[in-house]
Amino acid sequence: MSLTSAPPAQAARLAPTAPTRPHPGPEPIAPSRRDAAIDAVRAVSLLGVVVLHALMVGAGRTGSGALRTSVALSGEPWFAPMTWVLQVMPLFFIAGGFAALAQWRRMRDRGASATEYVASRVRRLAVPALIMIGAVGAILLTARSLGADPGLISEASLRIGQPLWFLAVYLGTTALVPIMAGLHERWPAATIAALAIGVFVVDLAQAGFGIPIGYLNLAFIWLLMQQLGFLMQSGACATWSRRTLLTGVAVSLGLLLVLLACGRSPDMLENLNPPTTALALLGSAQFFALNLIRGSLDAAARGPVASRIVAWAGETAMGIYLWHMPVILALVAILWIAGFPLPEPHSAAWWATRGAWLLAVAACVLPFARFAARCERRALRWIPSLGRPRLERLRRRPWWPRLRQSRPAACVLLAIAGTATALIAGIATPLPYLCAIALLAASIVMASASPRRV
Repeated sequence: MSLTSAPPAQAARLAPTAPTRPHPGPEPIAPSRRDAAIDAVRAVSLLGVVVLHALMVGAGRTGSGALRTSVALSGEPWFAPMTWVLQVMPLFFIAGGFAALAQWRRMRDRGASATEYVASRVRRLAVPALIMIGAVGAILLTARSLGADPGLISEASLRIGQPLWFLAVYLGTTALVPIMAGLHERWPAATIAALAIGVFVVDLAQAGFGIPIGYLNLAFIWLLMQQLGFLMQSGACATWSRRTLLTGVAVSLGLLLVLLACGRSPDMLENLNPPTTALALLGSAQFFALNLIRGSLDAAARGPVASRIVAWAGETAMGIYLWHMPVILALVAILWIAGFPLPEPHSAAWWATRGAWLLAVAACVLPFARFAARCERRALRWIPSLGRPRLERLRRRPWWPRLRQSRPAACVLLAIAGTATALIAGIATPLPYLCAIALLAASIVMASASPRRV
């Protein structure tokens, strides 16, 4: 997922009626260039997710020597303030919005359609998910058939599937980029305001009146963060003064403190599921803070060492995100089988070994992510071709033109359904596992029916 940067100067607003004409806001520079600051944000955010998950994995032995797992850190009184720094999902969606708008405008300038954009993104996101779910699910099912503890297998399936919520939501927000970009180009302030009001109304209905609609904020909050990324990519933030940005940070944090005084949980992981106004305000503060340090961050990220690290992180991001939990849990199992000590979470020995534990996680996750990235690139060329003979037969059917019109929505919904099946039902029992695989495979094949123009 390549990112581009835009020059700070505002370009003239011209109507996007022809593919060769510029679009509102500054024209993105050549696709070969990347926005170093945004790339760095994504790399640091990804690192934060891996570190958080690695520290939250607790493991020990029962009296009989069996493996016992737990969620470390959660519930500790000092953990809630840490989540204000460790909760980086708003930054992910802000950076994702920046990248998505840049890519959509490049494709649109070359004459590509919204269907082609959506299909390319579904392939890029669903193929790695299919590989991970297929491989890990097969391992868990095999372990269960060989007599492994069903409770541990179910726990592993749950922990491995939890990060998939991000992929399901990201698929949906990515599919809406052409529509949301059009709204942003016409009514940027009104679009952001409408989404913010939607966040507040849903949260008020859920928390204040007990109406169970909180999960609607999976759309409102993450589309709002996406719009903030659009705002950065279009260059609007470049004209804001330092005082304006500091005021934005202060107001966002001030309103967040008011919510806490009204009883909202200070734990930003609790505010993630379902997403709440508190999380939106944290994302707003992160947005203004990012604009404050963007220039310095860009200069630092363009250094010879930093640029290589950031570029590598961008190339392997999907592999790191999807595979870090399976690798971490596999490492726990290896330590248990080999008889290594597993200190009780929060004990002195546990804290003393966290540095070595994080180094071990990095030594295992990073090379595996590189291997996974190579597999993804091969699969992106190979998997779609499997369904093309069937698609050629379907194209000859009289109802194919009507189906073709709904294909973008269908491939997105299939990918979301496959990811959600793995997330909710797990991948440690045959039926949900096979359903998730079939839905993701169908989405990839359907997305591959479109011509490629990335």
